[in-house]
This record gives sequence, structure tokens and C-alpha cells, in this order.
Amino acid sequence: MDRSPRYLRLLLVLLISAAFFEGYDSSILALLLPNIQNTFHVSEAVLGITRIPIELGLFVAFFVTRLSDRLGRRPLLLWSVVGYTVFTALTALSWDIWSFAFFQFGSRIFLGAEYAVGITMIVEEYPATGRGRALGALLTFNALGTIMVGVLLGAGVQDGPLEWRTFYLVGLLPLVALAFFRRRLLETRRFEAEAARRRAGEVTEEVPFLEPWKPEYRRNLVLVGMVHMLRSIPLFGSTAWWAFYAERERGFTAAQVAIYIIVAYGFGTIGYYVCGRLMERIGRRPTAVIYFSGGIAFSMILFQVSDKGISFAALMLAVFFGLGVGPVMSAFATELFPTRIRGQAAAWVRNWFEIAGYVFGPALVGILGDHATGAIGNIGDTVTFLMIMQIPGIYLVWRYMPETKGKELEEIAEDEGMVPAGAVLL
Repeated sequence: MDRSPRYLRLLLVLLISAAFFEGYDSSILALLLPNIQNTFHVSEAVLGITRIPIELGLFVAFFVTRLSDRLGRRPLLLWSVVGYTVFTALTALSWDIWSFAFFQFGSRIFLGAEYAVGITMIVEEYPATGRGRALGALLTFNALGTIMVGVLLGAGVQDGPLEWRTFYLVGLLPLVALAFFRRRLLETRRFEAEAARRRAGEVTEEVPFLEPWKPEYRRNLVLVGMVHMLRSIPLFGSTAWWAFYAERERGFTAAQVAIYIIVAYGFGTIGYYVCGRLMERIGRRPTAVIYFSGGIAFSMILFQVSDKGISFAALMLAVFFGLGVGPVMSAFATELFPTRIRGQAAAWVRNWFEIAGYVFGPALVGILGDHATGAIGNIGDTVTFLMIMQIPGIYLVWRYMPETKGKELEEIAEDEGMVPAGAVLL
């Protein structure tokens, strides 16, 4: 199953756009929320509500992503790039908040599929000794996507004739180039081996819709899914509203927000790298507990203090831990399932469980924190309240999550009782 080091480096380079553009696209909406609000003249509550149909695109992405177990990783990834490019261009043409939400809904479908398949390809192609570092390097570009938005924001692109629409048009240029270079991408060898088994009649051709819910997989699916959901609701609620909170509740200027984002996310990229290294040194579980705890603590500080110096330090550390845990979360969602259903299992985790965070996190912050009608009445206290939800996730990881440090995927599947002993080693 081993690939040459040269191809693995090429694979990583070709897949980084999946993480980069997830960070880039999500950050446009988060960092330019005040600008979008001014263009369409809507309230905080409406902004929060529109996040529901937008992020439901990630739910639909489940039905796209699961096709990777039948059609292959490579073709699905390439078609996802095309779909995301089209809807990103259409977003720049939005005429009201609802057309904006519809086009973003479409882009989320293909972006979610692209990201999930990219993670699966890294996990299937890299050996156990380098998998954590590869995931860390890949997800570093998620933060770099946010930094790019911050750089454009600091350069005043939003003040140009097209305002925030320019950000979506700029995002098309590297995406088109990467779509061409991805032709050098190969199908994963583990999928090719699984496809050969299907052709030989050793396994069924079609993977049933509910296959990951069978008894041998159900425990891990629910466990990993719950951990993702408990993290995602407060995480995406906070990342979607921090720029709005900083400008409207703490008096930051757009230029200050841009500088804070560039520096904080620049520092935060180290968090992904450190997470990848710790995964291989001390294990997945302790790494996750450390990062979860740091993310909760520094996010609460960030949304409660008024001193800008403390806010700056808290933002850097909240990004370092809160987003930097991404590599170990991706490992949980893919390593704990056999190749035959890995794409589907990862899709269930990301596009059903984690979708709760994308959909309800920003919506809850907007509805509960609305200054006129919200039950809490401000963004800072609402986000702080939601952060408590991550504490049960820490317990689930420490008490029940299997440790996969140093194990090849076939060993993990056998250890978890998902295949007969020795069958995956033939």
C-alpha cells in the first residue's frame, strides 16, 4: 500500500486547497458580516437565521461525499472543485440576503465534499508514522485561508466598487489553477484494492446507506460524531461572530480586526503543526484533551475581556487550541473505520453530527445575542455560555475514544472488531 515519498509530497500539495478554501470561504462570511449586513439591511437575528440554509449545504454534502466509496476518491474530488468554483462565482452576483444564502448553500455542498474526500485521501495514502504530521500540514492551510481574507481586509478590498463581492471573485483564481494541476492526482491504492475485491465478488458492489450504523461500527460512529457535535456548536458560533462582536461590542475598527486576524491565525497555524506532532508522540486522546481544554479557556477569555491587549493574546491562543485540534479530529473521523465504509463514515460524522455546529452555532449566537430581541442580549455572553458544551466532549474522548497512535489502518480495523482477525492483512 505504500506510495513513494515524492508522490506523497505531491499529494499533500495538491490537496491543500481543500483546507485552504474551507478556511477562506468560511472566513469571508465571518469577517465581513458587518459589510454584508449593511449591503442587505438586515438584523443580527436575520443574519443568524440565514446561516441555517447556508450551512445545511454541508448536510447535503453527505450525499455527495458518500459516493466516494463507490465512484472513487479522485473523481469525486475533481468534480467537487468544479461545483464549488461555480457557486463561489454566483455568490458575488447575489442581489439580496436570500440569494446570497442560496448560492452559499451550493458552495458549501461541494466544499464540504472536497474537504472530506481530501482528508480521506491523506489518511489512506500516508503510513502510520507520517499520517499525523500530514494532517497537521494539510489543515494548516485552513488557517492560511483565513489569513488571506485578513490580508485582503487590511488592504481595504472591501471598500472597492464591488465591496465584499470582490473576495469571492479573488478566490476563483487559484482555485481554477489548482483544478488543472490536480490531474496529476491518483486514486488511492486502498480504494483500488477495495474496488478489485468488488469486481472479484468478494464484497458487495453497493455500500448500503446505513452501513456505518451496523453493530460493528455503530459505537465508534456515535462516539466520534458526538465529540464533533459538542465541539462544533460553540466553535463555529464563536468564529462566525468574533469580527462582528469585536466591531460592534468592543469598538474595534475593520483595520484592527484584519491585523488581529492575520497575526492570530499566523500564530494559530503552529497549532495544527504541533497537534500533528503530538498525535504521533503522546497519542490522539491526550492531544485532544489538551487542545479542547485550551480552546474552552481562551475562547471564554476572548469574549469576556475588554482590554485589547488581552483580547489579542486570547485570540491567538483560542485559534491555536480551538482550531488547531483539527488534525486529531480528522483522525478520529477516518482512522476508526475500514476502507470499505471510510468515506461514508466520515460523511456521517462531518455532514450529520458536525453540521449541528455549522448550522445551529452561528444561528444560536445571532438569535440569543441579538441586542434588541435576544434572550441573552449580547454576543460575548452568548458565546461564553455555549463554550460549556465542549466539556462533555472532553470526557467522551478520555473515557471512551480508542487510541490509534502508531497503528496502520488495517490494524485499527482488526483491533476494533470491524473485520475478522487477519482478514485485512491478506
